[in-house]
Amino acid sequence: MIRCHCMVQVITVFCICFFFVCTCIAAESIHDATVWINKGKDAYQNKDFVSAIAAYDQALLLDEFYTEGWKLRGDALMELKRYAEAAESYDRAISIDKTNADLLGKKGRAIYELGKYQDALDIFTRAVSLNPYIFQNQDGYGDVLAALNRFTEADYAYTSALKIDPKSNSTWNKKGEVLAKMYRNEEALAAFNQSIQIYPESAEVWNNLGSVYFSMGNMEKALKAFEQAISLDESYIPQKYGDTLSRLAKAGQDDQIISSSTSSSDPVSPLIFTLPPAIFLLNYVMIGIGILAILMIGILGFMKRRTLKKRGL
Repeated sequence: MIRCHCMVQVITVFCICFFFVCTCIAAESIHDATVWINKGKDAYQNKDFVSAIAAYDQALLLDEFYTEGWKLRGDALMELKRYAEAAESYDRAISIDKTNADLLGKKGRAIYELGKYQDALDIFTRAVSLNPYIFQNQDGYGDVLAALNRFTEADYAYTSALKIDPKSNSTWNKKGEVLAKMYRNEEALAAFNQSIQIYPESAEVWNNLGSVYFSMGNMEKALKAFEQAISLDESYIPQKYGDTLSRLAKAGQDDQIISSSTSSSDPVSPLIFTLPPAIFLLNYVMIGIGILAILMIGILGFMKRRTLKKRGL
């Protein structure tokens, strides 16, 4: 009996020690994983994305259920444009935290960059339904809808994103682009101007602004916008720049033709057509000839009747 009691005590002590050791090892692993995560963050900040991924991999070897590690690894892969691997990394994080809207949005962006727009749309739709107040998700949702030519819905998504972050110049620019594609030119101009107010150094936005003015037929404003785009980026030559110059040159030539034919300062007097005197003389001669012809015909007729009468006919 005493021996059994001792055995129970020994087993209990052993279990406690084993549990304590395991706990210490786990705590040490978590601590070491966090150390590697921090190293990865430092490398990421220095734009050394390859080293960042290597550090995150070390952390995930120590703790494969480290959700943030998988997310951060995906972020570094996105910077390297390794979108398929990034999507897989986000997927691992989502398998641990299935209702995380931020992770879903990140995966949606990776799938979008792969050109799988319908799959990305499904992911973003779920992400927005889980949390409609994450800017990146609404913005990405708009990008996917725009890529699928669903411009009205894209405009709504961009509007929702701008309610969260009204200072996003890129979103204002994208909103302007979809409005221009729907020929809502005045609204497109307003969106591009909002973008320019936030970041006036964007050659792309100035080009978009010029394109709308071009389509509206306002060549002077279009030219100013295109020239501003070129001044910001010397290698940037807007596609419609040459067409704008040609149309302005043609308009200038037309104005010169009009101004040379009519003077805007002098009133236009009506043209008066005056018959020359020779015309009147000619008329009198023709009338005289006509009268003589009538007399001759009359005389000839009289003489003919007289001759017939003498012959007894």
